[in-house]
Amino acid sequence: MSEMIDPNDVLPLYYQLANILRDSITNGKFEARQPIPSERQLEGLYAVSRTTIRQSIDLLIRQGFLYRAHGRGTFVSPQKLQKGISELTSFSEDMKQRGLVPGQKILDIGYVHPTEQVRAHLELLADSGQVLRIERLRLGDNLPMGLQTSYYVLPEGQTITREELEEYGSIYKMLQEKFHLIPTEADETLEVTLATPREAALLEIPPGSPLLLSDRTMYSQFRRVVEFVKILYRGIVIGISPS
Repeated sequence: MSEMIDPNDVLPLYYQLANILRDSITNGKFEARQPIPSERQLEGLYAVSRTTIRQSIDLLIRQGFLYRAHGRGTFVSPQKLQKGISELTSFSEDMKQRGLVPGQKILDIGYVHPTEQVRAHLELLADSGQVLRIERLRLGDNLPMGLQTSYYVLPEGQTITREELEEYGSIYKMLQEKFHLIPTEADETLEVTLATPREAALLEIPPGSPLLLSDRTMYSQFRRVVEFVKILYRGIVIGISPS
């Protein structure tokens, strides 16, 4: 991890600074419950504005690496509270880390008029047009692991085809290489639900079986929503990212 901020880098300044601070935390340079340098010190070290510094700190607080103590400053969180940037790795990468061969079956791909929920997550206006919807069955060693429905806001005039998705395998990889959109942040909620007959058939489980439902909104390096995804995980599959 570079200790310098590059103003010509595609990553925003706040995210570069967050990477530097996160790396210092994970490498033990900043220990748990230790205060990080003040905004004035960070401003002098990296020649960035106070606004940039606060954006970086806010990001690391949301990710669980830092916490604020009122009237005292900002401190490094205990390790057990740190979520880690691995949350934004792709499903394919997660499967490989678990020793499984990733795979997918594309069930549907096309443009739809978003529901009110989808529109809200994608931060679209009520009169917005259609969005790209992709439904996939996610596999590990050819076994169904999850049922994923994703919605995307892509650059104007751009799209994703079935052939491209089959070639890339990972949408996160395609977003970076084709559209130069880098996943940097995500908001996620988790809950338990029961499998409908269709979901059960696709996941090869009995109807009514418990599923872990993840709703996730992903932001690019420009702090704009790129993806809203709902994924149903078969059984207890914790810590797998959706894309």
